[in-house]
Amino acid sequence: MKDFNIKQFVKNNWRDILRVVIVIFLLLIIILNFDTFRNVDVEGLVQRAGSPWRGFLVVMALFAIKSIVLVVPAALVNIGVGVAFTPFIGVLVNTAGVVVELTTSYYMGYFLGGEFVERQLDKMKRGREYLEDDSRDSGVVMFFLRIIPVFSVNAISMFYGSSHYNYWKYLGISMAGMMPRVVVLSLFGNAIYQYLPSFLG
Repeated sequence: MKDFNIKQFVKNNWRDILRVVIVIFLLLIIILNFDTFRNVDVEGLVQRAGSPWRGFLVVMALFAIKSIVLVVPAALVNIGVGVAFTPFIGVLVNTAGVVVELTTSYYMGYFLGGEFVERQLDKMKRGREYLEDDSRDSGVVMFFLRIIPVFSVNAISMFYGSSHYNYWKYLGISMAGMMPRVVVLSLFGNAIYQYLPSFLG
């Protein structure tokens, strides 16, 4: 029996080892910060940033984290951005954030692939049926799953990433399907901030 060569093992399996490390790291982040992610205060984060540009960067980081940990409610972030910024700026910030989220989760799927994506798809059985049905056009399916806000944005993104779907086509179709609700939630968040106090007063 040959002696086990750890250097050779790592060299031959470094991608799989890195995937395992990333998954464990993500699980630890989720477990240690679950309540924080579920109840994130976007307006408070932007205010503590100290300037609009820093606030923008904080929100972009939040969108990136959201795409990775998969437990931050999308509507909560979109509405929070609408509250933290003016209506027009809120729409622009949310649009940029969605691009960051879609890109991050796409490349997470592209890199991790396989079993990690399979576990995410198991949480959305009906959506998975549409994604894996070869009789349907993949672009139409993607648009349909994006425009109906009941399926996990990030699980769908990871699926297309793991399938090595053309990134620019993926991004264009995804944005087309998601923009109507991004705009509505951005304006809805600002409207809550502007008008709710008058009802309470």
